[in-house]
Formats: sequence, structure tokens, C-alpha cells
Amino acid sequence: MMTTKLNRETGMTRRDAVGVLAAGGGGALAAWIGRDAELLAQVGGPSRSVTFPTGAVGQGAVTFPRGAIIRTLLKDVPPESLAGGPTLFHEHLSINLSADNTPHYTADVALMVEEARAAAKDGVACIVDGGHPDMGRDLEALRRIAAESGLPVVASGGYYMQRTYPPVIATKTADQIADDLVKDAIAQRLGAYGEIGQQGGQLTADERKVFQAIGKAQARTGIPIFTHNAYTGRRQVQTPVPREAGLRQLDILEKEGGKPVNIAIGHVCCLDDPKAEIAIAIAKRGAFVGFDRVTLATMPDPDRVIMAMAMAEAGYADHLLLSSDFYSERALKKNGGPGLAQTATVFGPMLIKAGMSEGTLRQILVDNTRRFLAFTPKN
Repeated sequence: MMTTKLNRETGMTRRDAVGVLAAGGGGALAAWIGRDAELLAQVGGPSRSVTFPTGAVGQGAVTFPRGAIIRTLLKDVPPESLAGGPTLFHEHLSINLSADNTPHYTADVALMVEEARAAAKDGVACIVDGGHPDMGRDLEALRRIAAESGLPVVASGGYYMQRTYPPVIATKTADQIADDLVKDAIAQRLGAYGEIGQQGGQLTADERKVFQAIGKAQARTGIPIFTHNAYTGRRQVQTPVPREAGLRQLDILEKEGGKPVNIAIGHVCCLDDPKAEIAIAIAKRGAFVGFDRVTLATMPDPDRVIMAMAMAEAGYADHLLLSSDFYSERALKKNGGPGLAQTATVFGPMLIKAGMSEGTLRQILVDNTRRFLAFTPKN
């Protein structure tokens, strides 16, 4: 269980350590992690040798476009205001994907308020909820979570994948869907479009149409996009997902006017790609690479560490985003799990143990996500 106890040798709590991460504070974080036997026992280590290049990677001052904001549910905030801790770009605070509409644990809004408060105590600065109506997301529940916990929450819009689409998607054109997406974003104070996905290895006709609409909507609003891919790790499936699936998503979004600087291709951490070749190809095109299922079982986390380190070694740490796609009731703080902050408190230490510098980890968890989410609203 992740606790807030003091590390006897450093006098730091886990919140202190995440604060050091946010401040880019020298060797204190490594010292705290390295001497916490309980934490190291939980996160394990890389399954293969991993090296990290000499010198800092992209640790200069973070700049944002003139007039850029991050749109949270309660208010627009300057990106600089979220410099105090990690922003998690893809989690779930309100969702229900059950076929029979059985209530999901997130229906207990009071519980989720407490979980959000716990994440804030662990140092998290902001959470992006990755749901929308066809995923059972309750916007009013998100507003209550944000208001009562004090943790900034970004709400998202769009459509998930073929099996969740409302019937109207089949009857509308991409332009008509884009019109709806723009109206919803304005009326509901949406700060992202996501998660926008595909059900299998190939886009259906409707999924392609939705991706086209999302690209068009971003061109009109500037709102960032994050996607869902069906990568399955090493599992043998009847219809394998092409390695290039994420790149094909980016193709469509760009063709419709989407800007890579505000696009994150998701679940790349679920692709068995030790050299991070697909991740690097996405980054070379200027988009962000979403490692947004860390701590989940699709791929072993040590192998995700190897891919993240490969990206950093290639000079693309500034295009990497981390999050956990939080969904498991067992992982709640209430149930003795690490809670919503697990990306920073569980996976982050694995990267440090593998040799990543605190400055680079701070860049990934604090700076990259703000750069991805920041946009200048268009009239």
C-alpha cells in the first residue's frame, strides 16, 4: 500500500517527493526513492539492462503560445498555474461501460471526491477525465468532484469507438458531427477531445468518420485530442492490430486540420516495441506519445520503462505523456491501492530506478502535459 509515512533517512513524505519532482529538485527524489525499500519492492525493476544518456534532456524553460489556457471544468487557468505537480492526461473519474448498465464504482461521487483529494495530497496538480456520454460519463459528477475536492479537472468530449456510438453517428456526415463537437465543447467547457478510439486493428467506416470530425473540430477550436488504440501487447489475438495503427490515426487528424502539437496518440505503451520505433515515429511528426495505461496488465511495466527510456535516449522525452487510464476499483486508496496518483507514485519511481533523471521525469509529468493541453481559444 502506498502511504504518506516519512522516509526515516530523508524526512520526506511521498507528497514531498512528488513536490521535489515538480520543482526539478536535484537528487533528493532519487535519495527518497532509493531508500524506500517498501516502494522498491512494489515497483520492481526493468527486466533488461537500460541506460540513460549523459546530460539533461530538454530541461529548459517551458513556453506557451500567447493567450494559451488550459480549460478546466470550473474555469480557464494559465498553464503556469499547474507547474506545481503532475497533470495526468487520461484517467476516469466518471464512467460506465457495462453492457447491462450495472452501476460502476465511480457512480459514488462522494467516494470519487475523496479519491481526488487523496491524489491532490499525493501532489497531483490536475486530472483529465477521458470519458464522454457514450462512455457513461456524468458531467455534473465531474463538476462536483472538481468543486468539492479542489483538484482541477479537465472534461473531454467526443465519441469512443464503434460499439459505443449512438445511432445518430451512422446518419451524419463528418462535417455535421464536427459541428456538434464544437457546440458541445463551448456549451460544456470541454478542455479536450478524448479518448477517441477504434475497436480493432482497422477503423470502421464510422470510426474513420469520427476521426475526421475530431480533426475538423480541433482545427476550429484548438482543443487538444487524445486517442485510444487497440494495441494488445504480446497477447495472441485473432486479428492483430497493425503496429502503424497510431500513425494512421495521426494521418487522418492531420489531414482534417488537426495540429500535432495538441494531439496525443494513446496506448502506445501497450505495443510490444522495445526500441520504441512507433513511438519515435509519432514524436518525429510533432505529436505526443501517450503511455496512458501504465500499471495496467496489457504489457509488463518494466517493458514500458524500456520503451520510455528508448524514447528519451533518442531525444524525444519532450513528446512523452504518462497516465494510467484509471478504472480498477482495487487500485482505489479506499481499498489499499495507490489511487489516482499511481502514475507518479508507482511508475515514476520505476523510471528513476532505470536511470532517468529527476529533471526528465519532471519534464514528462509536469511540463509535457501542460504543453499538450494548452491552447489559445478561437472565436
